[in-house]
Amino acid sequence: MLRFLSAAALILALVTSPLAAAPQAPAAPDAALKADLHCAAAFAIAASEQARGSAAALALPPMAVRGKRFFADVGARAVEQGGMTQTAVRDLLVAEVADMQRRAAADPDKELAAEVKPCLARLYAAVPPLQTPDLAQCAAILTLAWEEERAKGPDSAAARDLQTLAQVLTTRARDARIAAGKTGDQADAAVEAARDAMRAEAASRPDGVNNYDIAHCYDLAAPDAKSHY
Repeated sequence: MLRFLSAAALILALVTSPLAAAPQAPAAPDAALKADLHCAAAFAIAASEQARGSAAALALPPMAVRGKRFFADVGARAVEQGGMTQTAVRDLLVAEVADMQRRAAADPDKELAAEVKPCLARLYAAVPPLQTPDLAQCAAILTLAWEEERAKGPDSAAARDLQTLAQVLTTRARDARIAAGKTGDQADAAVEAARDAMRAEAASRPDGVNNYDIAHCYDLAAPDAKSHY
């Protein structure tokens, strides 16, 4: 059984919530919408494979945020403007995945790239690129993530890991300000201001911190070559 099968479960999960009031009778998508739905299915597969750690999938642009947003927007448009029922959208997407599975029998990694790459222009046109956060913004993002995880379970491994990363990034952001000529107090104030700004953005902006390339923050938190923590 091909790895792509896991994407079918992802698709079913993503279309579980009502998108809009369904029309009385299903409609067939036009060519442009059908192409977008095909790409949505490809992005769902890529996101699933990236979460699984597939090297071939990770060589593609990250799909966890932008791919999912494209998927949700296309699904909503298919119902609200395309006249499709939610069930029809789901069935079409699952059929698209099944078709990709059949084509991928010989080489799943090659097929994944062949499906996703032609769709990237649609993704880039529809979903704004993620913003690249600086050190202080990354410190704020990981701090907020830690606070959220801590609320679920303060002693969980995830909460401890996020706390460590947030502390590392906070220290590095503070040190960078001092290296740029700020006093310790000024550096602390700048880091705190970045945290307050990110907290406000998370509360007021659609998708909040998910508009940032959070993977970049993990890169910034990586251990220095000569350090251990």
